[in-house]
Amino acid sequence: MTTKTPNFIIAAGGTGMRCLQSFLNVCALGMYTGETIDILLLETDIENGDKKNSENLVNWYNTLQTGKAGKHEYFGPNINFYVFVPDYSQDNKRRFTLISRTEEGDNETNRMLVDLFYEEGVQEFDLMHGFRAQTHVGTYLMYHAIVEEIREAVEKDIVRNKSHLYKFINKIKDCNNSGEARVFVLGSTFGGTGASSIPVMARAITDAAKIITGGVINMENIFFGAVILTPYFKFKSPSKEHKKAEKVIADSQFFAHNSAAALMYYIKDNTILQTYKRFYMLGWPFGSLDMDQYKERLAGGKASGKTITGGKSQENPAHPNELMAAFAAQDFLMDTEKDWFRETYATEVKFKAIEYEPNEKSEKVAYFGFDDFITDKKAVAKAVSPDGSEAPKSKESTANINRSEVFAKNFTGMYYFALLLQDTYGSDLKSFLANVSRYNYGYNLTTEEIEAFNRYAQYISYTKDEKSVKPGWIPQMYYSLQDPKKGEFLGFESTALDVLSMASATEESKFGKTSLFSELKSGGAKQADRFIAAWCKQNKPIKGGKKEDFFADLRKTLSSFNVSYYFVKKD
Repeated sequence: MTTKTPNFIIAAGGTGMRCLQSFLNVCALGMYTGETIDILLLETDIENGDKKNSENLVNWYNTLQTGKAGKHEYFGPNINFYVFVPDYSQDNKRRFTLISRTEEGDNETNRMLVDLFYEEGVQEFDLMHGFRAQTHVGTYLMYHAIVEEIREAVEKDIVRNKSHLYKFINKIKDCNNSGEARVFVLGSTFGGTGASSIPVMARAITDAAKIITGGVINMENIFFGAVILTPYFKFKSPSKEHKKAEKVIADSQFFAHNSAAALMYYIKDNTILQTYKRFYMLGWPFGSLDMDQYKERLAGGKASGKTITGGKSQENPAHPNELMAAFAAQDFLMDTEKDWFRETYATEVKFKAIEYEPNEKSEKVAYFGFDDFITDKKAVAKAVSPDGSEAPKSKESTANINRSEVFAKNFTGMYYFALLLQDTYGSDLKSFLANVSRYNYGYNLTTEEIEAFNRYAQYISYTKDEKSVKPGWIPQMYYSLQDPKKGEFLGFESTALDVLSMASATEESKFGKTSLFSELKSGGAKQADRFIAAWCKQNKPIKGGKKEDFFADLRKTLSSFNVSYYFVKKD
């Protein structure tokens, strides 16, 4: 199923960018079947480590994308990528007092007015590392930055030609004029940039479009949605010395308070309820993931002990909640109930709960399955009208039937192939292609395409040097659940995901690759040979095949296996 409705995503802040990485993986795994999607990365910290990781992933994806969407193919949809980072490096924009021009005019009156709303530290902290969980000032500054950029782009050709933000919003404006579009925002409720952006994004885009058109536009054909992520991790509180030096710094002990205040705002504010069509509320037991210990374990060393304010060091590992957010975006953008978007005047709020079951010690344990990421009839939906009353629910789509099985096979298959590539072929797709070429399978991938896939395979599985192993996207999600037992995370056995234990593993049993597919659990031949045999059985010989032919044959081979997930029983 494809959609002609233009789709847009805005990834705001560090959490938003990690959710974006999960969404890009959803596209890479064939689970977003739209033809094209426009993505805006919105960040205030230009050196943010998560920003660089997201940009790298987009580059690899765009090198590999095939345009074959709608058939659950690997790397199908086209991605148009935009970046907007407000420039707080200039001397006249590094602090709130400078941007708001508090010292100009009647500075005494201005100062008294500003003091009513913002503490002195909030007014003076350096904005180079973002809003630091100060959403009350971040919302104001983010709206100001967006509108200012568009005004300058309208007035100056040089700004217009360079501005990604102008091109992104102008495209949304054109979609409004020609039909309709959907815009989905990824961000948290407890942080800085993301929490600051969600409340004002619909208004900012609408006002920016009016500036572009000179006010002659009514954005009635643009439908907004967002994921509302509550706290799912914590980190060490900053010391008094650090607070004094930085003036303002994020402290995770206040995340729950920040999130609670934000949720009250989202369900009561009329402007929010009139502009957003749907919210996806995603929670997590607060404090269950200690980010300092988590990062220390994955890095294989000692944590710095210092609270990170931003910059290159702000690079957090992946978490299943971010993948859940990515599927929330997919659900909103691919919803086939188009009439509902036009006819409803309420904000629908969707919740997702993960099932808890007792283990052998009678402890309650959360079990994640592939079906938990796919919206189905078990999803709870409630619509909230601007007056607070419950509104009629939208119709449940039946298009998700069996999609959890497709997800299981695509996800497990790509992870298996990434591990196989790492273990057997020296992390180089070129070596695998040389192997299958001996059986009359010729694929003419460019050097850039081979390098992009090598990087992507390492990204989702692991990277290794002589001294250490760095877990990739999938193992990171596993470790975030604090060593889940058999079946707790997507039905996998721990041997398939515990890449940190690779040093002691035998060549044939590294990462328990055989535990991913039942057909590979037995047999005298080496696992790589059994995989090649399956490739030859499933695909016709080819000469001069392109990347789309390679991915089609790869998916056909992997889909022929039975995912062990369906045979793992919960303890």
